[in-house]
Amino acid sequence: MTKDYQKLWKGVTSTIDEARAVRTLVEILIDKEGRTFVSRLDRKDAELCIEVLDRVSRDLCLSISPSHVVSSGHRRA
Repeated sequence: MTKDYQKLWKGVTSTIDEARAVRTLVEILIDKEGRTFVSRLDRKDAELCIEVLDRVSRDLCLSISPSHVVSSGHRRA
């Protein structure tokens, strides 16, 4: 079944629920075709995509404690 990436992207851009926007963007990016779709976005939409991903990466970094990072082996000595 082929996903309608344009429809999914519209869901990302039209929601005020940040968590839903992230989940929908992940649904797009998980597929090779979705990544191709994202790579062809116009500048304004590409900037929005980067903004969503940047916000997620900042939130993720803040939610991981240093002791968790060391104990799980994600930190190099």
